[in-house]
Amino acid sequence: MRPKSFTPQENLIAKVLEETGLRYARQVPIGNYTVDFLITEMDVIIEADGPFGHLAKRDIKRDADLIEMGFNEVWHLKEKTYKDIKDRLWQELKQRSLY
Repeated sequence: MRPKSFTPQENLIAKVLEETGLRYARQVPIGNYTVDFLITEMDVIIEADGPFGHLAKRDIKRDADLIEMGFNEVWHLKEKTYKDIKDRLWQELKQRSLY
């Protein structure tokens, strides 16, 4: 099977996560799903939805399944620029008083 190539949005998310110093993994298989990012020390999943997002009904079930498996949250990022992604991730982290 050919490895997945990352989207520009996913690469920007990875860059911002590296700058935070948080440990994360990309394209992590969890049960029947593969998540874009897993912030391991927070048990938070990040999905790179792009400007259009995914199918809402499917995402609701998937997110509920992941939360039921023990993950704290699933963040869906639609932002596509470095600045917007960085602002959004910092906002999410500040809400949790981590930074």
